[in-house]
Amino acid sequence: MERNFRLADAIHQRGWNTQRFAQELDVDPKTVERWVKSGRTPHLRSRESAASALGVPMAVLWPEVDAPMNGVGELVGLYPTRTEVASATIRSLLADATHHIDVLAYAGLWMWDAIPNFAEMLAAKISSGVEVRVCLGDPDSEAVQLRGDEEGIGANLAARCRLALGYAQPIIDLDPMAVRLSGATLYSSILRFDDDLLVNMHLWGNPAAASPVICFRKDESQGIASNVIRSFERVWEQAQSAVG
Repeated sequence: MERNFRLADAIHQRGWNTQRFAQELDVDPKTVERWVKSGRTPHLRSRESAASALGVPMAVLWPEVDAPMNGVGELVGLYPTRTEVASATIRSLLADATHHIDVLAYAGLWMWDAIPNFAEMLAAKISSGVEVRVCLGDPDSEAVQLRGDEEGIGANLAARCRLALGYAQPIIDLDPMAVRLSGATLYSSILRFDDDLLVNMHLWGNPAAASPVICFRKDESQGIASNVIRSFERVWEQAQSAVG
């Protein structure tokens, strides 16, 4: 059994050590040590308590365990706002991805800013054979300008798109085809790490950071997650290369 890095990262992100976390759950610290260091899977009630205390879905902390979700097998978690998605969670999902990494967002500066060497990590994944596709907003498009007006930030959104494109330069340097710009209306931003997807809903007039994030895990070709992936594919197909 291997160390549970996702659980360890979530505890660290919360600002706790294993002893403090054990106190929060009213369990023996040695029990928590076994969960983290040996990768032992707790009983359902303990998993629920741990996920609640850390603010991270159970299926993110223990992806090998099926979580009961009222018949919706692909739905593995919900964050009330994007700000509650820990950067450690994104790092862990990115590190575990072996086939596909897709990013669809107008700017997504929270990732570039909060995750050290985010672009370099994506570039390293390309070098290891992972298909990486980053689709950002075209700063000159009507859709980006309209979204900026709706969120009350005006031209600042277009400026953020340009900044994100600058951040993505290490990816472009390695694979110019891996980054594209889109003028499509985004009803949600999408992060895909193999079969794990984070979908950030866009509510009219509401900043994306203050809107919910739904977590899915793909398990069939006609399910919700596959529908999300098809939406990404349609945007990607009409997007233009970021180079030239």
